[in-house]
Amino acid sequence: MKFIVNGRFASYVEDIFSSKDYYTDYLNGKINSGQFCELMLADETLAKSEGFSKENIARIALTPIDDKLPAETIIKYLVDNRIMSACGNMYDGFDEYRTYIRGNYNHGEFFTCIYPEDERLLYAMANITQPKRVFVAGAYYGYFAVWAMKAIAGQGGMCVLSDIDEEVCALAKENFEALGFGNHANVYCVDSEELLLNRTEPIDMLVLDATGRPDDPRPEYRGKCIYGALLKNAKHLLGKGSVIVIHNMEPESPDMQALVSQLKLMNALGTSYETYNGLGVYVIS
Repeated sequence: MKFIVNGRFASYVEDIFSSKDYYTDYLNGKINSGQFCELMLADETLAKSEGFSKENIARIALTPIDDKLPAETIIKYLVDNRIMSACGNMYDGFDEYRTYIRGNYNHGEFFTCIYPEDERLLYAMANITQPKRVFVAGAYYGYFAVWAMKAIAGQGGMCVLSDIDEEVCALAKENFEALGFGNHANVYCVDSEELLLNRTEPIDMLVLDATGRPDDPRPEYRGKCIYGALLKNAKHLLGKGSVIVIHNMEPESPDMQALVSQLKLMNALGTSYETYNGLGVYVIS
């Protein structure tokens, strides 16, 4: 899919919606998510636009009217349940950083479905927890991980990014060097499960965003089932206070049941928020 000029699917969608009155009504609270979805399905012009399948329209309808909602809902839950301490400066510098990253990140010929709410949540969680040792499983070309990099670099920390595609790994390295994070990021073009299993350095924050091969001979490693296996392989690296950020979190999905079981076994407490992608944050207690 190379129809997205700047690499961000979210901006592609926003450009298409810029002339849609029903999108403005949704953002202004005049219609709800279900009505927004129905209007999209009835819009014949969307049927002719790439990326607007019926399934994807249902996901787009979950886009929050304010990109702060998922982060603030999740963090409020964590604070209210004494899983994490409150932090008043979780968005410090975010607007400037977002402008800088969006203006300077090279997407190459790839595109990403990282949405504004994803950017904000990871930035806020990194700002709150100030992790020094971060592992990103399924890093792609680094666009999700970069939202934690300001906090990591500020702590003199290191982010390990893992992906099996050599081309996206090369692009991630190029971006992190160009953005000044080269000394705080190691990119490995290997399977995340293998890398996690053989590492010994503890992890302050684990970010799960991998997708297993659909033809993997091990069913537990296919698609998003891989999350459960990855968390199991990371168990020896996680301790009390370690944060687990989960992209594409759908706790009711059959593919996520191994992950949910692992979270319970590890006494990881947290919550999720249903968005275009689905977001979850859990903390080892």
